[in-house]
Amino acid sequence: MNKTLIVGLQLFFSCFTITTFAQPQKDVHIYILMGQSNMAGRGKITDDYAQHGHPRVMTFNQSGEWEPAKHPLHFDKPKMAGVGPGLTFGMAMAEAYPNAIIGLVPCAVGGTSIAKWIPGAYDDKTNTHPYDDAVARIRQAMKTGIVKGVIWHQGEGDSNEASSKVYLERLTVLIGRIRAVVGNSNLPFIVGQLARYRNNYQLINSELRKLPASVEHTTVVSSEGLWHLGDGTHFDSFSAAEFGRRFAAGMLRMQPHLAAVQENAVFGKADSYSSTDAQGWEVLFDGNDPNIRWRSINGDQFPEKGWAVEDDMLVILPGRKGKDIITREQFSDFELELEVKLTDSANTGVKYIVAPLRNAKGKTVFNGPEYQLIDDFKHESVKGNRSPETSSGSAYLLYAPNDNKTWKHAGEWNHIRIIVKGKHIEHWLNGKKILAYERGTDGFRKRVAETKFKEYQTSATAYGEATFGHILLQDHGDSAYFRNIKIRRLH
Repeated sequence: MNKTLIVGLQLFFSCFTITTFAQPQKDVHIYILMGQSNMAGRGKITDDYAQHGHPRVMTFNQSGEWEPAKHPLHFDKPKMAGVGPGLTFGMAMAEAYPNAIIGLVPCAVGGTSIAKWIPGAYDDKTNTHPYDDAVARIRQAMKTGIVKGVIWHQGEGDSNEASSKVYLERLTVLIGRIRAVVGNSNLPFIVGQLARYRNNYQLINSELRKLPASVEHTTVVSSEGLWHLGDGTHFDSFSAAEFGRRFAAGMLRMQPHLAAVQENAVFGKADSYSSTDAQGWEVLFDGNDPNIRWRSINGDQFPEKGWAVEDDMLVILPGRKGKDIITREQFSDFELELEVKLTDSANTGVKYIVAPLRNAKGKTVFNGPEYQLIDDFKHESVKGNRSPETSSGSAYLLYAPNDNKTWKHAGEWNHIRIIVKGKHIEHWLNGKKILAYERGTDGFRKRVAETKFKEYQTSATAYGEATFGHILLQDHGDSAYFRNIKIRRLH
């Protein structure tokens, strides 16, 4: 699409109302965003997210007019609306279709069960008719362009034994009704799994597993690794944005003429509904796309620079261009295993229970206890056993490893194991326990107070004492290799 056409279409959108134009444009691709609060979005709109947008992504506002898409897209509950998956979905679709304008039609209503998504149903909490209102908006939007698909995320309100048993039947009926409204019996309908952090949500996820086999032109995208904003219900901004990209990948999967795009799209293991093996282990990195479970400490995607995937290994490239990475999800009690191989004089580490901590000056950073990984034989700070409390296997600056430690030279693989169970922490190396400590005790706090970590003593959450947190792989600018990263929850 040339610049003149882009400018013309943007001008068209900026001036357009449904009462002045009624001819659909083939270059305007419309997508319907339906569901409840996690589709509407509840993530915090930081300065970074406030800047999100794309010159070819528009949204159908509450007045029935098109405008540039920005967070929040939805207006179901204006005081609560925030970052949701819709905008990043639209941005990804715009990149996949460089000659199209992407129009997003927000229709989600927070707190609604699927029983509210039928003709005539009224939701007294929002004073809306979710289904009827959505149909009206879809029909208005259709005067502008061609409806290309629906993304749906809903089910938290139906996550009980009774409602989950009829959920698939109700969803199937809803899909048929929306397709009839649009006039396309093959309209792609992309459904997002509910979050993994609440057990009752899995009642709905088990039903969604059956959807692609029972309803054609549907697919389900995974919620693997996504996390909440602290309330145990709503996705945080990072997760909502990532979910949008997974919705886009799922939509592209339903559009076979875009095969080249599909090959590079992050789909999020949509066909894998159980991420654990028989022993309860979950894979955090399996040699494929790390973006599924990991993100940059400074953003919602895996770093484009500084890290690489090579031969099933996650690799830190020299130069510190990627910075640290953290898991999308947070964990409480767990057992973490991985293998690491360092290069000569390299320094890195694995941090756990990583949480936002605030120092005395008011600056907030992600930090937590560290399993130190360093070349004990060549790094100037530790060679000759000159600093055991910062050598490999130590709880950095706090506890030195014991005599069970057998650390292999650079270029060889070492097997790491970390156990966190309540306050009790264990570090294992190559099959042997090399240290254990209790966090949150007087002795632990005394050691923290003697290190640089004392700057977090005024934080609401003290250093190393968060109830749950991320796993972090540290980028110190030295090349290092990680593989077979897996975690098992201990509950």
